[in-house]
Amino acid sequence: MKTNLKLCACVLSLIFLFSPGRIFALDEPFDHSRWDQFLSRFVNEEGEVDYKAAKAAPALLTQYLEQLGSISPADFKKNWPREERLALFMNAYNAGCIAAILQHYPVKTIQSIPGIWDLQFIKIAGRGYSLNQIRTQHLLQVFRDEKIHTALACPAKSCPRLIQEAYTGPRVEGQLFLAARRFVNDSRWTQILPEAGKVRISKIYQWYGNDFNLDFGAPADNERGFSPAEYAVLSFIAHYLDDPEKTKFLEEGDFKVKYLDFDWTLNEGPAGGEGK
Repeated sequence: MKTNLKLCACVLSLIFLFSPGRIFALDEPFDHSRWDQFLSRFVNEEGEVDYKAAKAAPALLTQYLEQLGSISPADFKKNWPREERLALFMNAYNAGCIAAILQHYPVKTIQSIPGIWDLQFIKIAGRGYSLNQIRTQHLLQVFRDEKIHTALACPAKSCPRLIQEAYTGPRVEGQLFLAARRFVNDSRWTQILPEAGKVRISKIYQWYGNDFNLDFGAPADNERGFSPAEYAVLSFIAHYLDDPEKTKFLEEGDFKVKYLDFDWTLNEGPAGGEGK
């Protein structure tokens, strides 16, 4: 029995999204302009960072990180709406990754920095956070949106592409949607080859596959031999694919999922924007 992989988003996520309890007061959106300027200046259209130039001119990044640390703890706890928190933690993760690289530059991979994922070196509202804490505890567990995995740009060639603008509260939902589409439709992370009967996808889907059960999941009559996590991932990919032939192959084709090798090499390249 065939089951359509292109599943609708879970009703529970809509209930959460439109719950009256999620709306709080905030005088105006948080100012991410320094991070936005840094990205425009030092990141090119391929998501590569000019770390050498950024190391020589770190003021924008330093000021932005100081800005995150100086947020009022009481205000952050009580008055920040969902979208503002989501944008802030995503920016903090990406900015923290770059800051770590600049502190140790020249370095070939972020993996060579001891304890990098668990050091609480990112200050937000006076509190220290690690990269793992931000990703798991303050993004995935709170916002329950698998698209976040396509927008967190750890500084490696196989990580999602860093974009040339900051995430902001008023725009973050649309920015996340575009991040998912970019990730799914780029052959660096998704290779669906109907003519060869093969599917190769990013190792990120293997590491975080269970998170894709948030809005996508396996039906009770799954007869294709995929694990629940694999089925959820394939459903997610089918949902955001632009190519109908590839979507149909995911829904009906006979294949096994293979995971692409992960390249931890630094996502370094010539600058974009003002840094050119």
